[in-house]
Amino acid sequence: MVIIAIMALSFVNGKIADSIAISDRGLAYGDGCFTTALIMAGKVVMLAQHLQRLIQQSRQLGLPAFDADALAADMLTASASITIGIVKVIITSGSGGRGYSRIGVEQARVIISVHDYPSIYPQWQKEGICVGISELKLGINPMLAGIKHLNRLEQVLLRAELDKRSEDDLLVSDINGHVIECCSANVFWLTAGQWQTPLLTTAGVAGLMRANILQNNHNIEQGNYSLSTLVNIDAMFITNAILGIVPVKIFNGKKLDISLVQPIKR
Repeated sequence: MVIIAIMALSFVNGKIADSIAISDRGLAYGDGCFTTALIMAGKVVMLAQHLQRLIQQSRQLGLPAFDADALAADMLTASASITIGIVKVIITSGSGGRGYSRIGVEQARVIISVHDYPSIYPQWQKEGICVGISELKLGINPMLAGIKHLNRLEQVLLRAELDKRSEDDLLVSDINGHVIECCSANVFWLTAGQWQTPLLTTAGVAGLMRANILQNNHNIEQGNYSLSTLVNIDAMFITNAILGIVPVKIFNGKKLDISLVQPIKR
């Protein structure tokens, strides 16, 4: 696959722009949510699901309403000439004064940006990756669990740890010792013939690819699993809307069978 560099392109509330007001609450407090979608042949993959995610998350967070139809049109406009790439949409609660209160805030701010598709991903999808175990732990936050909100400092710190290590990604648990996800992807594993994935009710992001996989594979178990559960697994994969499904060839130093992931990919 040939990956062509994309010229920087971004929209703010439907107009081409590359800056926002310093009073934006997304900047000040992480007051908002986002989604990241794959562009293929000028189309946004899973566009309807990404829009529904933004609508649902905005309602959960109590953000001002936005025009979903206009957003969809802008996403398609931004993606129209791109063979393969990424479109990211951020919804913030807009501009406000100092302080946490949203009183006086009336209009959401919608930010769209287009980015290059990582050139390493096709190789990962074909050959698999190496995953280690993070030394850091995620906090428990049922109020925000599952939501792709803008408060991503935990993931920034996880990525900083990964940048210093040799693995391609890291598996992270919460402070109670339950496996949650990787740095920016959901995780599934196969043990004794049974596929399993974490139940994301207290931490983590409930990804769209994760939802699709669960919808199409009703026998996958969800639960609270400790790291000890993964000692004798046979296969593992990570997934998000950009990665697709990427098999894990080595987990914590142990070689896994990437061929066992093929039925899920199909």
